[in-house]
Amino acid sequence: MQIKTISIQEYRNYLDTLDAVIFQQSDFQAQKFMHDGWQVEFIQASEQGNVYATCMLAYIPLMKVFKYCYISRGFIADYKQKDKLNSFVSELKKYLKKKNVVYLETDPEIDLQERDKDGDIVEGGFNNFDVVENLKSSGFVQLPLTQGYDLNKECRWCSSLDLRNKTADDIFKEFSYTTRQDVRSAQKYCVNVRKLNVNELDILDSMEQETSKRHNFHAFDLNYYKELYEFYGDDHVETWLSYLDLDQYSSKIQKEYDKTLKDIEKTKTFLESNPGNVKKEKRLKTDEEYYNSLKKKLNQISGLRNEYGEIVPLACCLFLKYSNQIIYLVGSSNYEQRVFRGPYAIHWNMIQEAIEEGYEYYNFYGISGLFEPEQEGYGVFDFKRGFNAVVHEYIGNFILPCKPFIFKIYNNLKHIY
Repeated sequence: MQIKTISIQEYRNYLDTLDAVIFQQSDFQAQKFMHDGWQVEFIQASEQGNVYATCMLAYIPLMKVFKYCYISRGFIADYKQKDKLNSFVSELKKYLKKKNVVYLETDPEIDLQERDKDGDIVEGGFNNFDVVENLKSSGFVQLPLTQGYDLNKECRWCSSLDLRNKTADDIFKEFSYTTRQDVRSAQKYCVNVRKLNVNELDILDSMEQETSKRHNFHAFDLNYYKELYEFYGDDHVETWLSYLDLDQYSSKIQKEYDKTLKDIEKTKTFLESNPGNVKKEKRLKTDEEYYNSLKKKLNQISGLRNEYGEIVPLACCLFLKYSNQIIYLVGSSNYEQRVFRGPYAIHWNMIQEAIEEGYEYYNFYGISGLFEPEQEGYGVFDFKRGFNAVVHEYIGNFILPCKPFIFKIYNNLKHIY
């Protein structure tokens, strides 16, 4: 098997021949790597004229004179062809050794074993244990499998919604009862959504900073969002805001308030002539309770106007549209106004857009891999599960020592494994 370097255009052309590509393997991501200080090159391995593997190699200095190499989300190849995998890795190791690489790390986006929306292993489902063994036999070392969040690495646990051959109605019916009600609540509250332009990303940044303080995590900064637009372009990145238009909402509540008041007066008039009518008395009680709730909402609207003006921001989410899926990368919300269900309005809007535009998957992206209440990230997992998103557990991180002696010294210092 022979390895050769190819240009970014040749790499891009090769990706265009594939049915599906992971966004971290894209030439857009390569440009972002280079912007962030990585050295990037593209290689292709072939045998007897047939391409076996293609990948993007990203390098950064290690201990001043050496290098660390990273292949984001794995190389593009058939990992189940053990002999060809062994041959490729052997040649890759030689190639990287000449580049003064101490070790290579990769994290293939390959499911370890099939799981359902609850995170449970599917009985009789598929697994890729053979892929793990093939990587090990070729010289890779598998790092310990992890749960929880690690912002220094790509997500090992994700969840996604399969949209193939389904209508919006089909998808909606598969949501949990609570999620369906939350979507309907957002509609009842007249929650609107609109796409933000790149000059409005400070709205996302501000809301994300507040969310990070509330949940104690490190948020991306404004530059990160702008760079995504810079390298992926408007065709691939969308940011959506859900909001409450207080004029629209107030008008709706006022109409219901006026109608309910008339109904109450009508029922009272009836009962004056027909005392003891059980059905009308129950109706009066129900209407009076609803009337009081509407009165309370009108008072709340006054308070919201004082705090926000005419528009109340509810949630903001950034999505990446690439290959066959839409990926939900960043999301934040106005916790104090969570009753309006802003995030549900955005996701239902984007799921419908994904179906209309022919995407196969709606990728809710990272979860912690912990599925019990009170565990880290359970709320995020449960939110995504409500949309019927299936859990994906990937096979994890693998390293390939290219200079074993140097790597041993480095590993003793850094405790990589």
